[in-house]
Amino acid sequence: MSSTNPTRLTEAMGPCESDCPAAILDELTETDSTYASEWRARCRANLVRRKLERAKPAPKPGQTIVFDEPIRFNDGEDRDRFTVIANPKGKAPLFRDPTTGTVCRITKLKTRAYRLINPTIVPKDATDG
Repeated sequence: MSSTNPTRLTEAMGPCESDCPAAILDELTETDSTYASEWRARCRANLVRRKLERAKPAPKPGQTIVFDEPIRFNDGEDRDRFTVIANPKGKAPLFRDPTTGTVCRITKLKTRAYRLINPTIVPKDATDG
């Protein structure tokens, strides 16, 4: 029930959102409703997808990131390989095309399939001789 609509809503009435928290899904009783079962399955699938996205390693400045699928940009070019650079104005990294030097932002980064190539890491003690 809501304060503006006293009608009681149920999951069998067709919720379009499928972002129900696991704690609430765990509290639901068994159902015979096909729609409710499909909705619960969509919610569980979204929980798994988000968990996998959070588990992806975050790109760090100096790394090379290679996307499985090229990304089309406003200039009409498709790019799939970038050098990660620090963003002086925010937390989200920026990406430089190693061929053209073009710097860009990539939205919804963790929803894309990518792999990171780490630069050579030299331990601090190795330079002391």
